[in-house]
Amino acid sequence: MNSDSTPAATPPAPGRHAPRRFLRRLLRGLAWLALLLLVLAAPTLAYHARWSWPRATLPGVGTAQEQQRAAPAMDPALATRLMAIVRDARSTSGLPSLSAAVARTDGLDWAGASGWADIDRRQAAGVASRYRTGSIAKPITAVAMMRLAEAGALDLDAPGAEVVSGLPPGLAPLTARQLASHTGGVRHYSPMPWGWWWPGWFEANSQRHYPSVEAGLALFAGDRLRFAPGAGFQYSTFGYSLLSRLLEGAAGRPFPALLAAQVFAPAGMTGTAVDTPGAMPDRVAFYVGQGDRYTAARPVDSSFRIAGGGLVSTPTDLARFGLALQDGRLLSADGVRRMWTVQPLADGSANPQNYALGWRVDESTRLFVDGRPLQVVHHGGSQAGAAAFLLLVPEQGLAVAVMANSSDGRAQVQDTALRLAQELLQVPAAVKAAAHAD
Repeated sequence: MNSDSTPAATPPAPGRHAPRRFLRRLLRGLAWLALLLLVLAAPTLAYHARWSWPRATLPGVGTAQEQQRAAPAMDPALATRLMAIVRDARSTSGLPSLSAAVARTDGLDWAGASGWADIDRRQAAGVASRYRTGSIAKPITAVAMMRLAEAGALDLDAPGAEVVSGLPPGLAPLTARQLASHTGGVRHYSPMPWGWWWPGWFEANSQRHYPSVEAGLALFAGDRLRFAPGAGFQYSTFGYSLLSRLLEGAAGRPFPALLAAQVFAPAGMTGTAVDTPGAMPDRVAFYVGQGDRYTAARPVDSSFRIAGGGLVSTPTDLARFGLALQDGRLLSADGVRRMWTVQPLADGSANPQNYALGWRVDESTRLFVDGRPLQVVHHGGSQAGAAAFLLLVPEQGLAVAVMANSSDGRAQVQDTALRLAQELLQVPAAVKAAAHAD
């Protein structure tokens, strides 16, 4: 053997580098998968970055961004306490604005607002600022329905086909009572195809304008019912769209005109109207956010859901509405009783939300008189850039409404309404009597 020759290289042992090659292939595969997921998620992330994730800081809110109005007979100290509740609720939550009103049959009426109606324009919220009602449109629609029923123009238990012609076969048997109580089986919002990829395609986020109630029914008219009519409960804004079509048939006029004549005018609701995509006087700007952070809410067109979530109003108007319902200006005592009767399912069992006709009816766990809970009749609402809550305490002749211009304010408007009601329930009887006499 030649002394300067080098020994032959030892061949690598079989499988020696296989774990490394496998790891590299795995990492490359994971990288490609992550890239694919990022591409698929990009539209969703872009949507939420633009419309859902608060990134701007709310300007400071002081006394210049507050307004209140009280009945002459109201004790100034009580008005101060009510304003403090609204101020503290807005400050604690960091919502752009919070507006509230109370109305009583004894004359203790009050309204107050705190915060920004429009941040970009530096417009402060006031008691005349108009907010989206969300689903508080449903009890308003229910009152219009009951007024038609009391006038003999509508049978609550007649099939829809007897009230309006041309309904799809699957919807024709449904009655006004079933639709108003969410027991008709009509579905609620669901994502449109590929809605997971672009949330703007979700029905609740629609920007499409429908020129009539009838045109808006196309969104769900061909869909199957979720259950046999009366057999179950499915909260459904689309059910209220169909109900409004039945009311049009019974009244012989378009639904917006019907609401104006049957509810807004007799209740004195001068600031309430159908929401429109264009500019509206005194309407607030709408946001997403709390904790003193905000971003603009996505513009929406509510023309397909006027009856279930397509109105703007003020807390004062909503409180007036609640008061008019309790003092007999809108319905007879029997009509109110029937509307506030919780609707059972076909088998006699209670529905899961204690839902009556357009209202939820409960014994309160937070409102007491003489140590006993009070019955409350209520409805909340939330939609793009808005949250609202309307609370009635019939035994006390009390109506409380709270509204916010952020869709993140749903819990806060309800809590504030209860706090305001608690404060009013503590008012001494002498003060109530003096206010009523004035």
